[in-house]
Amino acid sequence: MAEKIILFLLVGGRGRSEIEQAVDGAHRAAARDLLELLLRTELVDQAVVATDDPAWGDTLADLPVKVELDRPDEPFHFGRRLARLIERYGAQRVLYSGGASAPLLSFERWAEMLIRLGEAERLVVTNNIHSCDWLGFTSAAEMLPLIAQEASDNALAWIMAHEKGLPVESLPASAATRFDLDTPLDLLIAQRHPDIGPHLRRFLDGLGWESPQLEGVLAEMEREGGNLAVVGRVSAVAWAELERATHCWVRVFAEERGMRASGRQERGEARSLLADYLELVGVESFFAELAELTNGVLFDNRVILAARGLWPSALDRFNSDLYRWDKIKEPFL
Repeated sequence: MAEKIILFLLVGGRGRSEIEQAVDGAHRAAARDLLELLLRTELVDQAVVATDDPAWGDTLADLPVKVELDRPDEPFHFGRRLARLIERYGAQRVLYSGGASAPLLSFERWAEMLIRLGEAERLVVTNNIHSCDWLGFTSAAEMLPLIAQEASDNALAWIMAHEKGLPVESLPASAATRFDLDTPLDLLIAQRHPDIGPHLRRFLDGLGWESPQLEGVLAEMEREGGNLAVVGRVSAVAWAELERATHCWVRVFAEERGMRASGRQERGEARSLLADYLELVGVESFFAELAELTNGVLFDNRVILAARGLWPSALDRFNSDLYRWDKIKEPFL
């Protein structure tokens, strides 16, 4: 029988605006779905939820979980917070996840991964070694110094594998293993997916958000001989899946995958040929030419922003995702 594991689920807030609270609420709903699913596997010995929201923590009273509130007088640091929790609970086999890191992953996939983690002597298993959203690992006490230094979860699996020599198993790339809820656009996409959990489903249906732009892209994807462009941090797997699932002609402009996990963005090293071209011809000419090439675009604007040395507030980025131009403060965006 697999040795059981301690789950650490970190669920924090984003801000006070309506749109940020909507993303935050989706995180909490997805976290509740994930907690219920993982507890059903009976492979999690203890579930610990760390949050900065006491009211939401109270809503978990009907579940066998321990709620740890973030200290309001201490700036949040991801690595130090997770390391302290692991040390406090004496965990050796750990499953870490953010609240909205795996809204599509099935019960069967979680159970398979947890059994593997419970049986292994030394292992890290994750959804993506290059930029992980969740991971399970053994030898947790040995990993504490590495964990404590990390400001985010993105590079955890990589450093455990390459600095501590843990064997790593990265699940095959798919929507189920890679999709998470980071932005309002993710929420709009998740609402259209049949495999999200019941709490997330109710929350998203209650938002009442509409996106004619997304509907237009989906219609183009369904059209025989449609013409689609995908711009930004595009994976080879996503491109291949588009080719498999649609009958579209697809143009892909892929740049700067892993810019956050690798530290290139933080160091100001992100580069983009499209950003350079936009600077050369201007915004209006850039998008006019793009419109001549394709009927629909999935555009990850974070690459161009990073290449220009810009990182607008989450509120500005989120309003951009929802085409709420009148609410954006950053002039370029």
